[in-house]
Amino acid sequence: MSNCGDKNTSVLPSVKTPIPGIKDVDIILGELSASAVSTNRNYAAFKLSLERGKNADVAQVGQAAIYYIGGICCLLPEVADDVLEGLRQKGGRVRVVRVPESDDVSIIPNQNKLNALFGWLVTMLYKNTNEDISSMVTDPDIKAPFDAAGYDPRGEGEDEVLSLFSHPKHVLCYWGNAQLGRIKESVLKGILNHTKYKGSFGDVCSYVVKTLSWKHMTGFCNVYKTLVLSDSPVLGFHGLAHEVENLHRAVKAVSGSEMPRFFRILGDGSKYHMVEKSMFPTLIAVSEQIMRTAGEVNFRPAGSRLSEVDYHVAMHRNQFADAVKAHVMQFVNDRRQSDEG
Repeated sequence: MSNCGDKNTSVLPSVKTPIPGIKDVDIILGELSASAVSTNRNYAAFKLSLERGKNADVAQVGQAAIYYIGGICCLLPEVADDVLEGLRQKGGRVRVVRVPESDDVSIIPNQNKLNALFGWLVTMLYKNTNEDISSMVTDPDIKAPFDAAGYDPRGEGEDEVLSLFSHPKHVLCYWGNAQLGRIKESVLKGILNHTKYKGSFGDVCSYVVKTLSWKHMTGFCNVYKTLVLSDSPVLGFHGLAHEVENLHRAVKAVSGSEMPRFFRILGDGSKYHMVEKSMFPTLIAVSEQIMRTAGEVNFRPAGSRLSEVDYHVAMHRNQFADAVKAHVMQFVNDRRQSDEG
């Protein structure tokens, strides 16, 4: 079943299908006033954009991508200028098709549903391109923005998993166009501006921000929360000097970016590796162990031998006596087993 509801668009303008080889593309927009995001005209334009994008064949992936990106502008009118500027960087012309003011579009049903689809469409804009493309066409995570929007597709007799894209190539082209100019940055700032509003649309924007915050930075965040903020003695251990130096560089890069929590999706791509797990694997393992055993009063090694991670967890908790004792016992046991052998 279509994710755009009723496909009766007779009251809306027809959109010319681009001729293959011609660089002209169409983008559908509603009312461009930033205060008009909730108008029916904007929702009508958004709905039509999704329908046109999904119905475009594989040979029209470029046009399909523009329909989807234009759909974002329909509900975030303030980002339209940056989006149009970015799209024009590819050359050719971007023709704006506006949904006219009309009594026929005075009522657009299921706005909560459209808000949910908007949230998923925006989230897809920042997906990792290394992920499986085929699974994204019917991404099961689509349920989350539906919950945020307050719309249950099952309650309306629709499939639980709905798809915006009809072909994986549409997804790739959508991602590709999103890299142009300031599109990704502008859209995210627009989303942030709307998190302060109440209602379905504001809740969806809040969901998007929560989903994208610190994305692909879990290990770095855990280290920062458990070791950096507490000024843990682990950071002064000479054996971890290389990892600690990498951590210092990462903290400087992230904190120096315009929006630190979106560092991995908006920052300088050449610096993304600085927050990867390979840069400070032991520190990440220690932080995760600290978080897992937060409720334990005393340090206890998990097995008969004290691991490097357990030792640093003890150091973090200022339980050096336990750690040293365990090391001594481990040494004695090793020597005894060696002598007996």
